[in-house]
Amino acid sequence: AECVRLCLYMGDVPFEDIRDQKRVDLKAAGKLTFGAVPVLEVEGKILSQTQAMASYVGRLTGMVPTDPWLAAKVDEAINGCTDVTTTIGSTFRLPDDEKVPAREALVKPGGRLHMHLSGLEALLEQNGCCGHIAGKSITVADLAVWRLIGWLSSGVLDGIPKEFVRSTFPELAKLCEAVEAHPKVQEWTAMTYPKAGYASKVYAKP
Repeated sequence: AECVRLCLYMGDVPFEDIRDQKRVDLKAAGKLTFGAVPVLEVEGKILSQTQAMASYVGRLTGMVPTDPWLAAKVDEAINGCTDVTTTIGSTFRLPDDEKVPAREALVKPGGRLHMHLSGLEALLEQNGCCGHIAGKSITVADLAVWRLIGWLSSGVLDGIPKEFVRSTFPELAKLCEAVEAHPKVQEWTAMTYPKAGYASKVYAKP
C-alpha cells in the first residue's frame, strides 16, 4: 500500500497511517472484506484491494488522468504490478533450497517474472519512453511501479540480482529515476526511510 500512502502525501491529503493493528482485531471489527490487509477507511467506510485503493486515491489527488484511455492504462499497470507480486509470492512457499533456483528461472528470458516486467516496459514504450506510464506527468501507476521495482532491486529477494531491472529494462529504470526526482517523493523517502536511503541507493547509477 506504499503507493497509496505516497499518493495521498503528494496530494497533500491528510491521512492516518496505522500499521500496528492486529489482523484478528480488524477482522473482528468487520474491516477485512477479503480477509486481508491493507485496507483504506474513509469516513467509516472500508475499501480493500490495493488496485482499488490506488485508483481511489489517484482520482482524489488528481494523479489519475481524466482521459478514460489513459486512466485505463494506469489500472493496467497497477494490475501488472499485482501479477509480479503474485508470481514472486508463490516462491515464498517453496522449501528453502528451491527458492533461489525458482527465482533465477523467473528472471531469465522466457521466465514469468521477465514476462511481467516486459509488459510494464512495453507500456512505457507505448507512452513514448517519457518515464511515465500514462501521459506526460506522474501518476499513481508510476508510484506503484517504482515501489515494486524498489522491492525487486533491494537485494532482499535471494535469486533476483539487484541490478536485474536496471540492466534489463531501461524504461523501467528511467521511470524510477523520474519518480525519485520528484521533490515530494524525496521528502517522503527521507521521512519514511531515513536510515535506508531507500530510493537513491537502489537506483543510483554505478
